[in-house]
Amino acid sequence: MRNKSNISTLCLIVLSMAISSCNKLLEVPPPINSITTEEVFSNNAQAEWTLAAIYSKMINGYNTSTRSTTITEEIFSSGLATILGGLSADELTYPVVLANPNYIAFSNKLTVANSDKTSKIWNSAYRFIFDANAAIAGLSAATALTDSVKKQLTGEALALRAFCYFYLVNFFGDVPLMLNPDFHEAQNFARTPTAKVYTQIKKDLVDAKAMLAGDYSVSNNERIRANKWFAEAMLARVYLYTGEYQLAINSATAVINHTSLFTVEQDLTKTFLPNNTEAILQLKPAKENTGIVNGTPEGYTLYTAPVNNGPYNRTFEISTQLANAFEANDLRKTTWTVPAGTASVSSKYTRNQRVQYYNVIRLAELHLIRAEAIARHVPGNKSAAIEDINVLRRRAGVTELDEQLTAEQVIDAVAHERQVELFLEWGHRWLDLKRTGKAGTVLGAIPAKQPWWGDYQLLYPIPAYEIRNNSHLQQNPEYNL
Repeated sequence: MRNKSNISTLCLIVLSMAISSCNKLLEVPPPINSITTEEVFSNNAQAEWTLAAIYSKMINGYNTSTRSTTITEEIFSSGLATILGGLSADELTYPVVLANPNYIAFSNKLTVANSDKTSKIWNSAYRFIFDANAAIAGLSAATALTDSVKKQLTGEALALRAFCYFYLVNFFGDVPLMLNPDFHEAQNFARTPTAKVYTQIKKDLVDAKAMLAGDYSVSNNERIRANKWFAEAMLARVYLYTGEYQLAINSATAVINHTSLFTVEQDLTKTFLPNNTEAILQLKPAKENTGIVNGTPEGYTLYTAPVNNGPYNRTFEISTQLANAFEANDLRKTTWTVPAGTASVSSKYTRNQRVQYYNVIRLAELHLIRAEAIARHVPGNKSAAIEDINVLRRRAGVTELDEQLTAEQVIDAVAHERQVELFLEWGHRWLDLKRTGKAGTVLGAIPAKQPWWGDYQLLYPIPAYEIRNNSHLQQNPEYNL
């Protein structure tokens, strides 16, 4: 991937049509016309730089020259989905003594007034969607690019758009489905039913899969740009969420069987390193910010080992529920968490000198997707589902599951394995509890979330300024009460 610093600022403004200095999705000034779209896509290198900009902003923010360690509070794809999802679920706790109402609210006490953090998910996801829409439109009109580059870049833009919409529908429910870069038109969009958004997500991923390379040659063999297997892996996840279990099995199997590129890392310390064999897509942090010391913004936020003999930063702690979910001798607990005073914190990403990239999706999830889909769709083949789970349990050093489990027990085992394998990654636990209908029961029993205000909190409120600026948008139920 090319560094964002190589990208002309004017070209980037024209490409995105929605990102310059705006703070809100629908308050976007008209594009500057000093450089035309034709010039942005006038050659292969320039076109690739524009796509590289989207990846860079997803991890580094909108302006790398002023990037700070607080970027996790601004960008859904740079740790915010993990932190808010972890607080909403039963993974993270936020000490009340720190008295930030915008975090305390995620103990099932969200209102429109205290939901500023949720609006950051909305803002950043839509900004990347506008980027992708502009790229798709520009690439379609471009005449100076080679066919292979045009095809690859269009596929990448489609895959990234689908990825962003996946998180929007899972955090907010029905959301406006915008497929072109016309920001004026966006001001009049109503919310699109979730099922229709999922239909578009699947279409984008299927189309992307047909366009994308089957290896990592376009990114110098670093796993930092979307390829065919990222689209296939995302399809497996989406099919699981939409209950299309055979399709989920097919897509997960296609990725798992591509062993020339993907294997489960047997050394847990390697699972979050750059270009490890388990990674399907990673985001590459910029090097400009020395405060993060080669790591990820999420690592800086969640990992609390003292720096220069300083104090522990225990802003977000692993919850009692998550700590107790690990079985005895589970290497994931001893490898991926560290003690911090009386609690523990995630050490999947750290604050040391080791260079780290940010995993977007990894092979372990595909094994768990296939296991759950088999158990739900082909219960007679539960031994195959059990083996998918045991692939990860063997690596973690815990006892393998018994072949005598019922299909229902296998489904429960998958849920447990997802909890301890994918903890504090992209809000998986939060989304899992919601999609399986267990969120109200599991979370409503946690003392810190009492009194339970209601299951309506399982969707975040639409940002208030969007409602004010667009009369066609309606707020999620009960947030207006």
